[in-house]
Amino acid sequence: METIFDYNPTPEELRYLTDETADAYRGRVGPDDALRALSILFSLRGDEERADWYANQISDKVFLRFTFNNYDLIPPSRAANTKSSALSASKAA
Repeated sequence: METIFDYNPTPEELRYLTDETADAYRGRVGPDDALRALSILFSLRGDEERADWYANQISDKVFLRFTFNNYDLIPPSRAANTKSSALSASKAA
């Protein structure tokens, strides 16, 4: 099974994804969790096409629908940047 560790995540990326070693992570992660983490990893890297592809492979379609509708697969750094940009724009107006 493909996991985030197949893509050499940086320490900063791992901060958002897991605090486990590669072996521990691979030993416990299920297919949907691995796909979710892969989607987040590629989103963090700015590769939205690949992030969407992994997210759409998740078998739990109800989870997927609510996660995308609530923007839970958007990494915290992007959400924070969007929020601060919105606040800056509203203060400027």
